[in-house]
Amino acid sequence: MQPIVESIAVWTVPAIAAVLLHDSAQRMVAGWLPQEPEVEPDASGRQRHGLTALDPVGTLAVPLALALSGAPVFGWMRYRPFASGEGSLARRRRIVSALSGPVASFAAALAGGVALGATVAASGGAMPQRGVAWLITSNLLNFILANACMTSFHLLPVPPFDMGRALSALLPVPLRTRLRSAGRVMVLAVIATVVAIPLLDPHARLGEWVAAPLINAITRFVLGLVNLTV
Repeated sequence: MQPIVESIAVWTVPAIAAVLLHDSAQRMVAGWLPQEPEVEPDASGRQRHGLTALDPVGTLAVPLALALSGAPVFGWMRYRPFASGEGSLARRRRIVSALSGPVASFAAALAGGVALGATVAASGGAMPQRGVAWLITSNLLNFILANACMTSFHLLPVPPFDMGRALSALLPVPLRTRLRSAGRVMVLAVIATVVAIPLLDPHARLGEWVAAPLINAITRFVLGLVNLTV
């Protein structure tokens, strides 16, 4: 199998699934939380579901490009408010909904670990090296890695990452709007850190210093639960 075809085969589903699960969990939690009684639900929040919530750049292009380049994977859906109004209930709704994303990604990594452990056990206790079993275990391993990356990056305290969104919910509306507008610039800065800089200077390890420790710790923890090392 050609290297590029192999990379697409083992990374496409895990990378996109990690982004979709992350966002779906946030929407689910937002739906469970109470809304300000005097404020109608935001219309844009009602309209952006399913395919309409996909961001061509954040949901598809960026995760796949990062995965195929060997960089840590992260992504995002279209921006949507988790609550209307500025009362304490709405602010709490924004914070809890945003933080549910990294929690869900970590839980998805754990689920991927259980599935990978069961698959390896069914294959005789060793990671398969070829065939359909190899394709399945490679996708499961990359699903764990993608969710470890999503967990790690969305703990960064800057928008549009979830921790940044949670913190921005505590700010006045004008400042919050400015931070959201600056979000795409911050994403480009992160991409430059983990992709562009290493391409220009192979010895540069800035991205690894920022992201790798937590990503590796999560991955080792998940694999350790099912007695696997990779």
